[in-house]
Parts: sequence; structure tokens; C-alpha cells
Amino acid sequence: MAVAAGRSADPGATAQRVVVVSRDLPLLEGGNGAVLLAGLSLAADIAVTEVLGGAPATLDEILAAAPGTMVIGVDDSAGSGGAGATLIGDDGANVTLTGRQNRSLPVVVRRQDGARHDYGDARLQREVGVRATLARLGLQAATDVVALAGLTAKQLTGDSAGVAELPTASAGSLMRVLIAAIEHSSSGTVLGVEQSSATAAQLSPGQTRIRRDEAQARALPPMTLTKGTGIPISLAAYARAFDAKLRWEGAIFDEKPGIDSEPQFPPRLRVGSDGVLAASYRMQPLPRTGTVYTHTTIALPVPDLHSPYSLAVVQLDDSPVRVLLKVTGVAAGEVKMGQSGSIVLRRIATRGGVPDYGHAFLPSPRRPSPGVTTDEVRNIA
Repeated sequence: MAVAAGRSADPGATAQRVVVVSRDLPLLEGGNGAVLLAGLSLAADIAVTEVLGGAPATLDEILAAAPGTMVIGVDDSAGSGGAGATLIGDDGANVTLTGRQNRSLPVVVRRQDGARHDYGDARLQREVGVRATLARLGLQAATDVVALAGLTAKQLTGDSAGVAELPTASAGSLMRVLIAAIEHSSSGTVLGVEQSSATAAQLSPGQTRIRRDEAQARALPPMTLTKGTGIPISLAAYARAFDAKLRWEGAIFDEKPGIDSEPQFPPRLRVGSDGVLAASYRMQPLPRTGTVYTHTTIALPVPDLHSPYSLAVVQLDDSPVRVLLKVTGVAAGEVKMGQSGSIVLRRIATRGGVPDYGHAFLPSPRRPSPGVTTDEVRNIA
């Protein structure tokens, strides 16, 4: 989700620094920066800062970010899943700090070992946590709030008209309500609340480009997870394949006799007509859209993988390259030959506790043929 949000915010891969805010980072040790930069098509020398936090922390990072910084808020927890990203520029919408309170009332805690404790005192959270914090900020009865994450507008002012709100206190929630307020050219207070801490800022509208990548939710298809020993991880193989799997680039051999200049994927060494190994090549980004050339569905159970699943050979747009990819986002067997779609980053598996990422094919919704019934349209969509 962080990669999808970041690519929407910065399709040209111009960011000079990346900050990702979450309480659900995939790895607390080992780092997530390399996967994030590769998925965003950013250079490996770009600085990545991983911040453990929710809505207030996300707003704090936006307020402190310099132009050229991409701030991503993302969470995978139940009820608060979602992601948003903003690329800080010299102009456009502006946010300025108006107040901040860091207080401690640990109604919900989660420790490093993953143990979660919820003390379930909603009244204490509301009266001592949220209301007391907002009173210190002078916002307990604020009527100019335009974006609110962590509680509802009715809880704050009794009126939710014109307020972009999400009651979840996640990093992604703050980013999404802020984007919604900017999209509607709203001017007023942006507020992020998490338990008893809060950050408030003043939003001023401006010319801002907004891109959304929000697919309609659909039920998970029936799948079976076969127990057993899956494919073990080999860190040496993981390191060798990392760039080829995640950077989505082909190798171009320039001025080598007997080797054409078309991109080779995955990148690999080649021998020219002179019998000499061509060990040097340059990388060229590959198209991220294509059409299904052929496909198959695998029903045979594979340990540690959900089945059934579909594989497709995808002809990339405006490129001679065809790639074999797992199909995502639709039920097994639903993809059709000639169907268009996009290449997206996905977690392929978890091997030995390490998330193994790669690319998959996400089909575009198929348009129904003229004369189909409403039920058929619903089934296709």
C-alpha cells in the first residue's frame, strides 16, 4: 500500500527523501527502506526515515518536511487499513502548526513482542484523554475543523457537515482526510488524535495535483492454505534477485556486436556474435501496463501458499518484453486473454519470517458487452 500511494503521489520518481509513518511496519529489524525505494523506482541512495506513529505523527512529519520530501502514511491493522502519500513542494496547499500535545493515557498498548492490551475504558479515553487534550489546545469546541483523524466531528463539535473525517487514529487515516480536505479546497484546522496526544495545523488551499488509486472493495475469493513446509528462504538468492524482482527494469546492451538493443528481462549477461561475454549494460524502466497473452490456473495445493491461483504471461505495452506474473486482485480463473491491466508490487510470500516481495498483474475491470443484463454487469465488475 505504501508503494501504491507513493507511486500515485510521485509518478515521475522525483522525491529526494522518503518518510513512512506506520504502526504496522513489516520489519522492526532488517529495514523496509530498500523494498520501498525499489517499488517507487527511486535510487537506492535516497534517505528513508521509518517513523512509528499514528495520525499526530503523520501530521508532524508533513509539517517538518522540506520540499522534495515524500511523506507516506500507511497501516494494515483491521479497521484502519489504507495509505496516502504527499509530495512536499514549494507551492500548493499549505499547512502550518497551530498546536501540539503529547500526553500519556495508554488505554491501548502493543509491545515489541506483539502482545496487545486493550483496557477498554471508552469514557476515560473520551473525557480524560481526548477532551482534556483538545481543551489544552483550545479546540474543544472548534468549528473550523475541516479534516479530522482519530475521532468523529460529532464528538468534537456535534456537527459533521463539511468535515473530512475518519475515526481511526492511523497514519493512513490522517493522510486520507487531509487529501480529501485539499481536494475540496477547504480552509481550516486539520487535527490528528491518537489516544491522548494530538497535533493541530491550519490548512490553506492552493493548486495541488491529486491522484487516487482506490479500487472498489470486493469479497475475498474462496481459497485454501495448505499446511506444510514451504519454499525456504536463501538469503544469497534473495540478494541476487532483489533488483530484478523489485525495480522493474530491463537490461539494454549498447554497441555490442550480435546483441540487439531491446530490453532483456530479467537482466542477465549475454554473449555477442564475437563470442565475448557482454558484462556491462544499462538499466531501462519497463512499462507498468500490459495485456494478457496467455494464462493458466493452478489448483494443485502448494505448502504455505493459497490455492487456487492464476498465472499469466503478460505482453508489456509498447515493449517486446513478455513476463510471467501471478495474477492478483481477482479470483483464480477470472482473468481473460487480451485483458489489460497494470503491474503492481505485491508480497509474494513470507519465507522464514522475511516478507518476499515481487510484482504481480492486476487486471483492469472488464467492460460488459452491449446487451448484457444488470446481474451480468455486477458479476463482471
